Amino acid sequence: MKPAFSAILPAAGLSTRMGRQKALLPYGNGYNFAQHLSSGFSGFGCKPVVMVVNEDFDPAAIAPGELIFVVNRHLELGRSHSIHLGLKHVPDRVSCFIHNIDNPFPGLSLLTMLCEAVKDYGYAVPVYQGRGGHPILLGKNMTEDLRSRHDLGDFRQALEAFERIEVPCSDARILMNINTPEEYQRFLSSSGDTRDFNGT
Repeated sequence: MKPAFSAILPAAGLSTRMGRQKALLPYGNGYNFAQHLSSGFSGFGCKPVVMVVNEDFDPAAIAPGELIFVVNRHLELGRSHSIHLGLKHVPDRVSCFIHNIDNPFPGLSLLTMLCEAVKDYGYAVPVYQGRGGHPILLGKNMTEDLRSRHDLGDFRQALEAFERIEVPCSDARILMNINTPEEYQRFLSSSGDTRDFNGT
């Protein structure tokens, strides 16, 4: 059966503020961020799950699984280029989650709400108190459109051509980005039961 969803995890940044690869930050229970997110999206039924990395990243640091690694050799083109590279590995007409590697809080119930809200030529975004968060879900026709472009350009600008479907969310963690050692320490000090992919 053809998969209904896929996921792209942009992780090619040099993590200069963090001082080490954010994808390899310990999450808990023996997982790092990359393993936590890839297993969560895979468990939700996403196939493939694509992680876009830089040339310095060693995939051997992550346990084998169904995660596809794609190398962004042009970091100067930014996150948009990473997303475009990832889209090349998404099957035809399959909806696609875009989720930053430095946000470890996508609950399964949130993924379900996004799936229920998305439209073929639109994208669904969780919103907390008027602010959009992570992940977003591209509809299957929108994914196909962006995937087939020779040059995606600026991803945020590309989104403006499609319908934005806002999904109200009560969890402020959808706004979180863990960019610095201080933010990571705050994450570690949070209670363990809030760091669960099964959260809302």
